[in-house]
Amino acid sequence: MLFTPLQLGGRRLKNRIVFPAVLSIYAQQNRVTQRLIDYYAARAVGGAAMLITEGLAIHPSSVPQPGVATVFDPANLEGFQRLAEAVERHDCRLVGQLWHVGRQALWNPVDAPVGVSSLPDAYSWSVPHVMNAGEIRGIADAYVGSAKTLKRAGFSGVELHGGHGYLITQFLSPWSNVRDDEYGGDLERRTRFVRDIVAGIRAECGNDFVVGLKMSGDERVKGGIDGDEAGRIAARLADAGGLDYLGFAQGNFSPSLEDHTPDMNYPAGPFMALQKRLREQVRAQAKPVAVLAFGRVLDADHAEKVLADGVGDLVAMGRALVADAALPKKAESGQRDKTRPCIFCNVCWAEIHAGKPIACIHNPHLGTADEATWIPTPSASKRRVVVVGSGVAGLEAAWVAASRGHHVTLLGSREGGGKARLESRLPGRAEVAKVFEFQLARAREAGARLELGAPATAEAVAGLKPDIAVLATGSRMRPPALSPDSDRAEDARDLAARLAGQKSKLPGTAVLFDHDHGAGVYALADLLAATYERLVLITPRTQLGRAIAYVNLLGVYRRLYKARAEIIGASLPTRFKGGRLTYANAFSGDEQAVEAVALFAYATPRIASDELAAPLRAKGIDVRLIGDAFAPRAMLAAVHEGHRLGNAL
Repeated sequence: MLFTPLQLGGRRLKNRIVFPAVLSIYAQQNRVTQRLIDYYAARAVGGAAMLITEGLAIHPSSVPQPGVATVFDPANLEGFQRLAEAVERHDCRLVGQLWHVGRQALWNPVDAPVGVSSLPDAYSWSVPHVMNAGEIRGIADAYVGSAKTLKRAGFSGVELHGGHGYLITQFLSPWSNVRDDEYGGDLERRTRFVRDIVAGIRAECGNDFVVGLKMSGDERVKGGIDGDEAGRIAARLADAGGLDYLGFAQGNFSPSLEDHTPDMNYPAGPFMALQKRLREQVRAQAKPVAVLAFGRVLDADHAEKVLADGVGDLVAMGRALVADAALPKKAESGQRDKTRPCIFCNVCWAEIHAGKPIACIHNPHLGTADEATWIPTPSASKRRVVVVGSGVAGLEAAWVAASRGHHVTLLGSREGGGKARLESRLPGRAEVAKVFEFQLARAREAGARLELGAPATAEAVAGLKPDIAVLATGSRMRPPALSPDSDRAEDARDLAARLAGQKSKLPGTAVLFDHDHGAGVYALADLLAATYERLVLITPRTQLGRAIAYVNLLGVYRRLYKARAEIIGASLPTRFKGGRLTYANAFSGDEQAVEAVALFAYATPRIASDELAAPLRAKGIDVRLIGDAFAPRAMLAAVHEGHRLGNAL
């Protein structure tokens, strides 16, 4: 079913694969850039049938930050025209997402937010100016005017962003709409804003222009839109006519935001049962509309199952198509094994919500002109390359260099994957394995010689007579500064390896010193919470999770609190002796203690394991350091650095 065509309103889609709105921050000063165009063109080249742009600001009161393009600015028309031409010429329909953030002043601290009611936003706590009826009609006109602009630019349609607690959600949800005029109260009045916009777009843009709505399927807040209310809203909007498709989002900017982009702790397609039920309701209306299914769709096989199960008429694959823009073409041509798999780590989300351009752990070509068609370029000269280290940095350098024709030998741990393999064995982190499994497959395919389990001494490396030695030897944890008489504390990585497969409960209290804040640390915390009677986390910062996406951090807190873990912030351990851990507040210096400690482990800023560099250089060997061996960082840096080096050799 995935590669069968579909008529959506007045437009024909060549297959059922849709790239949904995924914010990129590739616009600059609110203008369309060539990189933004390249980003979308790559997904058209890669075979998707329809692309929905990231949110485009429709009104001056809805410009969250400079990385978001504005539709209302006439200076952007030419850029939108170039974008449409770059996408549509590949038989791919371009749909612009019309976006108003409403009360959610996420990034812009100056301009006053506008909203439906005087209630504060659950995330930013910003309190909006409450629009009167005239102002609301002005915003509705801005939506219609933006649709006209995009049609003029050559777009096939628009999507109204009514999910995740943005302005349209604020009208639709009884949790955020406490008005008592024609725009609030019962369902008929709460849906008026959307119905007016859709009717206006239809009147101005005609029936061959695609109009869709992304709305809440379940906000997961008391008094908000749940599955039943979503069904009533969707049925009313379908009955009103004018919509070609609906998509049902989950969560809002309350603690349910983690449902917005479910990470690898969630099962595959966690909300498909609800979406299927909602699809059945809207398809039963006198004016049925198509349904766009989405939410952690893993790959083409999973997308096929979503369609076969009747969840949707179309399937959106956001993060999966960020990881590999050519996923559709690879799937259709029988090359699914060569698709870079998404691991749903949400590094992409973390980057954009830090105000930076989107990035993907193992798609170093994201947003480049040749992203969908890139293959390694053959090297003009073939060199002997020895890579030491089989983690994600070393594997990336090895497979790229071997694909370019170099004679590559890789020395590493017995199984390959390095510390990433260890992390993949922790609770909720299994999909990390997809990164190094992909790399191992490409390295073998390219003819790299993998000597896994071989000792990597300076003599062994030199004996291979390399032209270049690449050290991807990783890093090790830095022991915390405890009093000299302290008992032994355990390295978090050693502990993770030791507890892998532990089934029985262990007595006493486990204390984990979190001076790392990475996802792997919290997976270890989940393991400790399940293994020991009591878990205490201590961190020098005032809160946890500074190194992971906020949407993931919500899940971290949810799991820790459900496990009754204790979190001690702004503190540093000072002494561990006889089952007693003493710690001091980082601000006041006041000391307290945790008693009956059965285990004390630490995850700390790491030390580069670069000991081989000096002896190899002394032998006259050209040595390159990558990943943690160069400077300890996260997986994103390790993979990208390995990729750059593999292409530079």
